[in-house]
Amino acid sequence: MNRNGNGWMRWIALGLGLAIAAAVVFYVTRRQEGYTQAGPDPSRTIVAAAPAARPAPPELIFADESGRGLTLADFAGRVVLVNVWATWCPPCIAEMPSLDALQARLGGERFQVVAIAIDRGGAAVARRWFEANGIAALAVHAANPARFPNWEIPASFLIDAQGRLAWRGKGIFDWEGPEADQVVRELLNE
Repeated sequence: MNRNGNGWMRWIALGLGLAIAAAVVFYVTRRQEGYTQAGPDPSRTIVAAAPAARPAPPELIFADESGRGLTLADFAGRVVLVNVWATWCPPCIAEMPSLDALQARLGGERFQVVAIAIDRGGAAVARRWFEANGIAALAVHAANPARFPNWEIPASFLIDAQGRLAWRGKGIFDWEGPEADQVVRELLNE
C-alpha cells in the first residue's frame, strides 16, 4: 500500500511540475522584453488640446504592408489616429475591433486610423492577426520593435491636419463611443 501511495504522489508531483513549466513557458513567450501592457482605465477621456497648445508629435518611422517606409509626414493634411500595438498584447487586441469600427465609420481622405504593429514578425504577423479576427477596415502597418523601446502599449496619438499632436493616451480607449466621434469631427472641422 505504501508503494502505491508513493507512485500516485510521484504522478501528481510530475503533473503539477509540468503544469507549472507550461505556465512559465507561456508567460515568457507571450510577454515581450521592454514593453508594458496598459490596461483599461474608464476614467480617461479623449479630449483634444487647444490648437495653440499642440506640440509636434513623436517621430515615428514605420512601413505599410508592402514594406514602403512611412512617417507621419506622409499623412499631411489629414487627421490621423496612430495606435501602436502588438498581437501579443491583450489590451491591444481588445482595443483593435473598436479602432477598426472607427476607421470604417469615419475613415476616408480626411481621416485615417494608422495601427502600427510592433511584432517581431512585422507586417505578416499583423496581416494574419487581422484576417483571423475580422479586422477589415484598417490597413496593415508595422515597425521595427527596436524603434519603440520601453513603450507602454497600446499607445494612441491623435494628429491634427496641420501635423500637430492634439491628444495622446496609453491603454484601451472606447473608439466606438460618441466621445471619439466628437473629437475626430472637431479636428476635421478646424
